[in-house]
Amino acid sequence: MASVVARERLDPRPDGDRVAGDVGLRARPGVDAACGALREGGGRSRPDAGRGGGAQQDRFPAGTQQIAQRLAERLGDRVRLGTIVRRIEQRADGTLSVGADGGDVTARAVIVAIPPAHRASIDFSPDLPAEYEKLARHWPQGSLSKAYAAYETPYWRANGCSGEALSDEGPVFITFDVSPGDDGPGILLGFTDPRTFDPLPAHERRERALDGFAALFGDKAREPVDYIDHCWGAEEFAPGGPTAAVPPGSWTTYGPWLRKPVNGIHWAGTETADEWTGFLDGAVRSGRRAAAEVHAELSG
Repeated sequence: MASVVARERLDPRPDGDRVAGDVGLRARPGVDAACGALREGGGRSRPDAGRGGGAQQDRFPAGTQQIAQRLAERLGDRVRLGTIVRRIEQRADGTLSVGADGGDVTARAVIVAIPPAHRASIDFSPDLPAEYEKLARHWPQGSLSKAYAAYETPYWRANGCSGEALSDEGPVFITFDVSPGDDGPGILLGFTDPRTFDPLPAHERRERALDGFAALFGDKAREPVDYIDHCWGAEEFAPGGPTAAVPPGSWTTYGPWLRKPVNGIHWAGTETADEWTGFLDGAVRSGRRAAAEVHAELSG
């Protein structure tokens, strides 16, 4: 397969579904990935994410970060930024002491909303049961980076193209049209393989990504009005993604410990969701579940 461009733009996505599914498999290659994708979609194929009722049926014109920003405005000083949690200790009276760079906090319950692999960076006292330690070691993050190119209009639509594509010629191996509307701007999103993309200097990453877009959507792709990329593997607190690269056997062996509370500590984050793991939808589901758990515990 040299490249495939999905051309069914108006009547949803027979090819686009296949395109979307490749993201999860590329983030965590292996036989077990297909089974994990089915589980994450609540028994449905993960590529259903873009259909009605799926995890990616909607897009926020100003970006999803505005959700966190507006919540932070309402919470005020209770939100502490730039504060790394180092330790969670259970005291003799049953309360929990959370040790952080900005000072300790005492609570009756704690929700830890980070990827399972990152739990190992927190010192728990007393030690968590051995199963939790094994989970952290066997639940690594996936590995993908992103490149965006912006144009005056989504010109590929005029040629009957959806903007969704697969390519095995890299470094961009999958693309999506994330334009806000037909009038523009036109925005192409491309997922890249960080093993070959991230080590490149910024100007070369840009050149390679635009070459990849041009191979799929014509030479006009080399002339964007703006371009940006992000190497997620370089993030200290969010390395990798968009979902965990779960090795074979981990679901059945360590899966039960993803969200099982222990000593007043509850677990959230999209990796713990019962559906749409790795998506914002999964993150919201996990937050609601963890909040309900804490409410029941403190009200009992």
